[in-house]
Amino acid sequence: MLLKVDNLSLSYDDWKVLKGLSFNMKEGEIMCVLGESGCGKTSLLKAIRGFMDRDEGEIYFQDERVFNKSEKLVPGTKGVAIVHQDFQLEPGYTVYDNIRHHLIQYVKSYQESKTEEIIKLCGLEELRNKTSKELSGGQKQKVALAKAMIEEPPLLLLDEPFSNLDNISKSEFKKILKNIVKELGVGLLFVTHDSKDALTFSDQIIVIQDGIVLKKGTPHELTSQPPSVYAAKLLGLINLITKDELKLLNLVVTDNKPYYWIQQSNISFETGSDFEVINEEFLGEEYIYVVKKDKLELTIKSTSQIKSSHLNVIIHNPIGIDKI
Repeated sequence: MLLKVDNLSLSYDDWKVLKGLSFNMKEGEIMCVLGESGCGKTSLLKAIRGFMDRDEGEIYFQDERVFNKSEKLVPGTKGVAIVHQDFQLEPGYTVYDNIRHHLIQYVKSYQESKTEEIIKLCGLEELRNKTSKELSGGQKQKVALAKAMIEEPPLLLLDEPFSNLDNISKSEFKKILKNIVKELGVGLLFVTHDSKDALTFSDQIIVIQDGIVLKKGTPHELTSQPPSVYAAKLLGLINLITKDELKLLNLVVTDNKPYYWIQQSNISFETGSDFEVINEEFLGEEYIYVVKKDKLELTIKSTSQIKSSHLNVIIHNPIGIDKI
């Protein structure tokens, strides 16, 4: 086991940011902690690195206990690297020297060969002689990643790694990260508030609300059976429909669950008169439509543009959610 977090609780003074968090992580796994701002995501990364004291629980990295910040003269967990949101580059150094600087304790020949290897792995060949002042935000992030990986740590932590990237830079950065995981076999743990990044880039996702884990699972497990209405909304792939609203779709249920979750892939439609198309958005690869019948509004996806202004909508296999 690469990382084990057991019943972890963290706080700032009287503010409890994490409560009883437990999970395991394997080598070569990409894991995401998904939650809103302030739910304790960044605090978790600090604790794993040994830069924050725990209220309760333990953290084990490669079967060794991670010390609290107050338990070490020099805090930190060897073998755990992080890419910060502010990148922390040396402003007067070139890309090459920013990366090589972390190998200063090794012989020169190793410094040079290892730096060249990481530059290639992170796609920085054309930027090697530029200073950090000459780099874009996305380029700086790749340099910060190279710095973090120069000593091949078994675990890489990323704090909101895609939040400030445009679509092209994001796609390229994800490709580099997946290649690093594949080539070096490292574990990658990242935190985000963006459900799309979580669902498209993770092997496992931990959904957190108010410092408490709602559920851990694969993207498929979480989207096919979300643990609560909050989680369904956070994952962003849902239509929430009450029991009475289901009747407008000619669907009758026998239990008293207050909400139903419909995965958008479980909605089909055809030209008809039941629902009016009230909004259209084109996202490059797909169209997003909002359709309305009486007070009921549904969001549906289509790979092609809908020409009709009215549709009949069919819901397949609605799934009940037990918790609000």
